[in-house]
Amino acid sequence: MSDNRSPRVNKARMADYKGRTVRLIVKILSFRDDVAIAEASDSGEVEIQLLKDVKIESAFIEVIGQVVDERTIKMMGCIQLSNDVDMKLANDVVEVWHDPKFASMF
Repeated sequence: MSDNRSPRVNKARMADYKGRTVRLIVKILSFRDDVAIAEASDSGEVEIQLLKDVKIESAFIEVIGQVVDERTIKMMGCIQLSNDVDMKLANDVVEVWHDPKFASMF
């Protein structure tokens, strides 16, 4: 496996990846200065340190970024998803990604 992979996480798993680059699917709740408050796929609330001049135009995004602490991620980039994402399914993908039974797939 590549050392450059970015694991998919939810709020509960962020603490395990402090300082590492991850992918996090969120629903944007609000903005405050250069921070977005969002709900992760496991319903946990997270803070996203936004890139300068980033334009978020959909309710759901996938954040690619570095975990600062158990509730904060520093955005390196993002993928606009849509205004309707099945967050239960997104969370199931996170959990399967971390399940040792499927380690050879990821």
